[in-house]
Amino acid sequence: MTRRNTITAILFLALTAAGLALLASSFFGGNGSLENLLKSTLRTRDVEAFLAGAETAVNEDLDRDHYFIQLYGGVQRLSGRRLIQDTVGGNTVARLSNGTLNFVNLDSPTVPGEDVAARAENTAELARALEAQGIPYLYVAAPQKLQRGVQLLPEGVTEGGNAYCDAYLENLSRLGVDYLDLRPAFEGNGIYSSWFFRTDHHWKPEAAFFAWQNLTAVMADRYGFTTDPSLTDPASWSTTVLEDFFLGSQGKRVGTLYAGVDDFTIYTPKFATDLTYANADGSFTRTGPFERSVCFPERVEARDWFGGNPYTYYSGGDYGLATMTNHKNPEGPRVVLIRESFSCALAPFLALSCSELTTIDLRHFSGDLMDTVSALEPDLVLTLYTASTTGLDNMFAFDKEG
Repeated sequence: MTRRNTITAILFLALTAAGLALLASSFFGGNGSLENLLKSTLRTRDVEAFLAGAETAVNEDLDRDHYFIQLYGGVQRLSGRRLIQDTVGGNTVARLSNGTLNFVNLDSPTVPGEDVAARAENTAELARALEAQGIPYLYVAAPQKLQRGVQLLPEGVTEGGNAYCDAYLENLSRLGVDYLDLRPAFEGNGIYSSWFFRTDHHWKPEAAFFAWQNLTAVMADRYGFTTDPSLTDPASWSTTVLEDFFLGSQGKRVGTLYAGVDDFTIYTPKFATDLTYANADGSFTRTGPFERSVCFPERVEARDWFGGNPYTYYSGGDYGLATMTNHKNPEGPRVVLIRESFSCALAPFLALSCSELTTIDLRHFSGDLMDTVSALEPDLVLTLYTASTTGLDNMFAFDKEG
């Protein structure tokens, strides 16, 4: 959200804080007009001047269908409250010290336990089974929104995702499992918080592109699977920024007045592409250039903060088993990516490095993992999970492999 809109929201709440009864009557029985509400609250010259500059912004930005959420979040912002209870999945929305939002589970352990070693052993068993078939395996740890060594959470609140990830990778190393930790690359390149949305825990498309650049270098160095460097060159892509377009999963629970909204970036290759993207359940098959096959332009046709999810422009969403076939790279490797939601933004880019990229999301997958992977005959199997408590829950889903 722009600074003007943030100031508009705060001024609105400040001017009406003394008249909460008026707010309630407007919500439950009034005409629903923010302009009329402000004018009826205080009729002064300053307010009229304020309205003259803010009327358009407020009318455009305030979602009237979610008026209560908006006002509730605005009051919480005005009061300085940094934790808002969330009834979904036991999580709570936290406002970080940099002004962005993230889920925290106040009941999650913050110190790695014995389960980490057990889960790493499950992953090692998968890697050994693949190795027996001549298939290399690479575990990829993606960065989470909470940077290592930086205190962003409200006082007294802790989160153990990075510590668990550190312990997990230490166990993978002990067990001889190949891994790539992307966190150092993100920590050392730019402002860490800028890689993530303000109102959502996911990384931005810019971050997914950066992860692809790092991953292709490792795929070439360790396994000999090279990607044409022109593909990962930012100059080979055009970008379109949809301003104030995305309200993330945390933002939807507290409204736009609490932390604003996000811009969303559309990547379009300047080079020719031809891909087919098919869901194994038969729900869709899409063929065409990058921006119409592995991307879903219908997801960004209109701004819908509370009802839409522009993040699924890339990959369409989370599917149990789906395949992206790159007709422009028939000699490229066949790759299986065991994934979670962060891979939505990564998979379309990674598909350009492959002849075929099959994604498996264990949260929605009901088959036998090893049998399915063996039948695909991949040249490389990857797992990408985030270094967060949510990512660890997905990581532990390897229990389903049998």
